[in-house]
Amino acid sequence: MNWKAYKKWAKVIAIALLVASCSSDNANKGQRDYQAEHAKFGAVYKGRQYIPHNFVSTPRVAANGSIVNFQDFLKQLNNVRTYAGGITGRYAGTYGKVSSWIASGGKVSDLARYNIHALQMRGEDGFQNVLMTGYYSPVIHARRTPQGKYQHPIYAMPSQKRFTRSQIYDGALEGKGLELAYSDSMLDKFLLGVQGSGYVDFGDGRLNYFAYAGQNGFKYVSVGRLLVEDGEIPKEKMSIQAIREWGERNPHRVQGLLERNPSYVFFKNDPTGQVKGSAGVPLVALASVASDKSLVPSGSVLLVETPLIDRAGNWTGKHELRLMVALDVGGAVKGHHFDLYQGIGGEAGHKAGLMKHYGRVWVLN
Repeated sequence: MNWKAYKKWAKVIAIALLVASCSSDNANKGQRDYQAEHAKFGAVYKGRQYIPHNFVSTPRVAANGSIVNFQDFLKQLNNVRTYAGGITGRYAGTYGKVSSWIASGGKVSDLARYNIHALQMRGEDGFQNVLMTGYYSPVIHARRTPQGKYQHPIYAMPSQKRFTRSQIYDGALEGKGLELAYSDSMLDKFLLGVQGSGYVDFGDGRLNYFAYAGQNGFKYVSVGRLLVEDGEIPKEKMSIQAIREWGERNPHRVQGLLERNPSYVFFKNDPTGQVKGSAGVPLVALASVASDKSLVPSGSVLLVETPLIDRAGNWTGKHELRLMVALDVGGAVKGHHFDLYQGIGGEAGHKAGLMKHYGRVWVLN
């Protein structure tokens, strides 16, 4: 998207928000209410003015202004140029300016010198608080044939995909030759679908990458939200780990819970072993994000002030400044919400499962 399009888009949004906001008192009340409701999630910035969208020459960052991931970002940008010619063509100007700026030292205060414009996202509350969650590439255990505890099939895309999760669990796809593997855990298999791709360990010393092949067409329903609504897990304690622990306590209830989410993801074996987003580009951990493409199209360059959390998922009060590229999407990623790709395996999964905090984002152009 070019700069003129961004300005036109921002003007339309600003007018709509101005009409919806009757007075500055209402805006201030909205800020207080939002902060009171969400403070327990951490990383809520206080004392800001109400800014629907703001074009700035120098982003005013809360971190020390030093970007921590130039090398990873440049690797991610190189992946885009190698694998996505269309995106590269659309954003060639931006990529060139950003690369030159990085080569000169990449100081945030120097963005304007390289004719790089920054569009600050207003956040889901209108006060620049952008929700940040995490996703990762899991590693699950499976076998190529059903045996022992390995009884939960992982399916390739069928020709008739309009079966609900419940119908698939009841055997709608059996005997069609679609089984790619058999997992030892219904919940692990489900979480593989939530993440959209991941690695399968067949027990032979090698990892096989299963890429996203498609979805059955039904709307995604968050089982985490269902558990909160049912009073099973407190909202402030919700995480992937909390869902796993609930499943361990209630093994006989897991299938019933999962069936309340009719959405089902299918996979394909990818011999390249590369984790790719929806744009078909290999992802670099903490240099790529999933976004709502209607707001932030694939290929957009982002300056992201990410909240730092501890091992328990609590915000430390500190932030980190990173450059990222929007290269993926997600069923639950809507509006001013970014899903940050954390990497592969257990440690990445631990961080992804606990990330639910707020940061700030500038779209660079």
